[in-house]
Amino acid sequence: MGNYQICDFCGNLYAKTVGKMCGDCERNYHRLRDIIVAHPGMTVLELSNHTGITVRKILTFVERGFFIMREGTIEERQ
Repeated sequence: MGNYQICDFCGNLYAKTVGKMCGDCERNYHRLRDIIVAHPGMTVLELSNHTGITVRKILTFVERGFFIMREGTIEERQ
């Protein structure tokens, strides 16, 4: 694949970088993080409705250890 790699989150092909996610997934991560910090205690569904990011993608970030889910709410991993 040379100068390209597959995003660990969405499966899209993108130009190789240091990270393991494409630019779209990286932007989604930062949007989620900013909202979680500003509004702790939001549920996954509320986050999805607020950001337009699918529940599935949010849960992928949780599964990969970027966020922690407790009792239905999402927290920033510290």
